[in-house]
Amino acid sequence: MATHLGQPGRPRGLAGRIAGRIMRRHNRLDNVWTLSLLSIGDSDRVLEVGFGPGDAIRLATEAAPSCHVAGVDHSLTMLAAAKRLNRVPIEQGRVHLGLGSVDALPFPDDAFDKAFSINCIYFWPAPERGLGELRRVIRRGGIVAITVRDIDRAPYDAHRPDKLARLMSDANFESVAVQRNGTASHPLACVLGTK
Repeated sequence: MATHLGQPGRPRGLAGRIAGRIMRRHNRLDNVWTLSLLSIGDSDRVLEVGFGPGDAIRLATEAAPSCHVAGVDHSLTMLAAAKRLNRVPIEQGRVHLGLGSVDALPFPDDAFDKAFSINCIYFWPAPERGLGELRRVIRRGGIVAITVRDIDRAPYDAHRPDKLARLMSDANFESVAVQRNGTASHPLACVLGTK
C-alpha cells in the first residue's frame, strides 16, 4: 500500500505529473462541493493545504474574483503545476502558493477567514498537529473544512468522518459537523469546524 500512496502523497517527476492529471479528474466533485460548503466571498482570505495541481484554488478565485488565496503543498511537481494553472491570479497578486507542511504553516496567527484540505489528511504526518496549525492561522469565527472519501477501507478508514470530527473537537474547533455528498461509487464527507 505504501508504494501506491507514494505519488498521491508527494507527487514528483513524470509519475507525479501523471498523478496530478488523475487528481484533477478524480477530485472535480470534491473540489466543487467543498468550496460550496465554504461560501467563499470576495473579501475572504482563504488557505488550501495540499493544493495538488491547483484546481480548487482556480475554482475559488473564479467564484470570488476579489478573494485572496494562499496555498501550501509539499510537492515541487504540484507547486509547478498549480502555478501554471493559476498564473493569472498569481500575477494579479490574489494567489500565493508555496512549499510547506501542515505541521508548520508559514503564516501568522489569525491570517485567514477560511481554510480547507481535500483528500490530503491521509498524508499528514500528525493530523492532530496539522489541525492545531489550521486553527492557529484561522481568525476567530473562521471555518475549516476537511474533505475525505467516506470509505471504510485503507487508507481511508483511519480518517473516517466520525474520527475526524473527534480530532477537530479535540483541537478546540467549535460547531464541528459532518456533511455527506457524492455517489455510491464516489462517497464524500466534509468535516467542518469553526474557531
